[in-house]
Amino acid sequence: MAAGVVDVKRYQIISLLYIIFVCFSVLNIKISSLDSNIYTIKTFQTIQSEELKKLKISNLVITNNIDTIIANSKSNSYLKISKQLANSLLVINSVILHVNNQMKNQGTSLVEQFNRRAFIERTLKDEKGVKLIESDLFILSKYIKSAPFRLTSRLDELIPLQKEVITLKGRSDEWQSYLFYHKPMGISFMQLERIKLLIIQTQLIYQEAALSEIGYQATYYSKLNPQLYDLSNSINDTQIKVSKKVDSIAKKDSLEYNDPFFNKIIHSLNTENVFVGFSNSILHDFNYVLGRDFDLEISPKAKMLKSDKEVSVIFNKTGEYLLKFYDTRKYRKLLFEKKINVNRIPDPVVKVKGENLNNYSINIKDLLNAERLEAKLDINNINYFPGRINSFKVVRFHNGKEEEAYTNYGELFQSPTQKIIGSLKKNDLLIFDNLNLSLIDGTTRIASPIIYKIIQ
Repeated sequence: MAAGVVDVKRYQIISLLYIIFVCFSVLNIKISSLDSNIYTIKTFQTIQSEELKKLKISNLVITNNIDTIIANSKSNSYLKISKQLANSLLVINSVILHVNNQMKNQGTSLVEQFNRRAFIERTLKDEKGVKLIESDLFILSKYIKSAPFRLTSRLDELIPLQKEVITLKGRSDEWQSYLFYHKPMGISFMQLERIKLLIIQTQLIYQEAALSEIGYQATYYSKLNPQLYDLSNSINDTQIKVSKKVDSIAKKDSLEYNDPFFNKIIHSLNTENVFVGFSNSILHDFNYVLGRDFDLEISPKAKMLKSDKEVSVIFNKTGEYLLKFYDTRKYRKLLFEKKINVNRIPDPVVKVKGENLNNYSINIKDLLNAERLEAKLDINNINYFPGRINSFKVVRFHNGKEEEAYTNYGELFQSPTQKIIGSLKKNDLLIFDNLNLSLIDGTTRIASPIIYKIIQ
């Protein structure tokens, strides 16, 4: 009888241990499954790098055609959405940077923390973590849905943008928990990179849609084949259209394409990114002499500058110009005509000059080391700013209320500005607003404000 009791208890204990083992087997994720996520993360990062290259080109084309885009209501709507997506990209980048900095500060790494939960959950739950992403994405989704012209949102399709998410098993879960919390680093970090990739791709789609509205299309082009393969891409559909290449040069005689002199002009000609007020290099690496071997007429009139192997032109107003090239080696013979569009100088980007000041959240020590604002234009590889910063207003907010403000003249921080910066405290907001600039084309611009939140 006693032996029977012992056997029953022994059986119950063994059964309980087996049940516990099964539960842990179900709850635990295989390490090999988590380890494989490192390749998913690397894949996302590789695709991001390639998409960002396309985005850079897209930004340049938009900059060169900004007036035309703004004048078109549909393309302007797409452009505004793309700018909102650009802001969201800054937010997700700041969170990823925060995670990386925390790993660096604690002497750990993604690989070391990959199968662990404590570090990533603690990091994502602080004030610079997932809450920023959630707030930004919900605002972004609402903004896109309220736009007068929009595309089907890839973000809404691939990221569940609702406070309560219904799982595949029908259980209700909070957004932050569903995507990030209570999960190993390998899953949570992968979600960060996945969301970043979706934002980049969606921004690119909207920018290409804006450019498409004014005639630009993504194409494959070969000088050897007079056909264009236009890639018409939307979120839900991709089409390829084949058409004959339209030459922008009005030829006087098609046989002149066999003339080395004619071909040298064509290959040296640069009229894609022409801006008013600048010295635009129209012909470069060119060993024929203007006025002796050839002539160039520009209508309306523009100022021409010639030097060894280069001809530059300064246009004093925007709009369409007609260029006529003449061969004057034997007699004056019209080679070809070309119409070009002279663009308005795009709005500059103004930043505080210094290190670690490109994010929304910054350290007061980094800001105290700054002495000035700087303006930049990312066009034609210029290494100077063609204008000046006239003035700006610096405002300090404490506990949601404006505490101090001063209008600073020039780019250097004057004493009152330095005093306001020196009085900043944790969680204060510092805004550089009313950024007034003058450019060489005679225009005055107001740049986008710079906003900082002081974190320590």
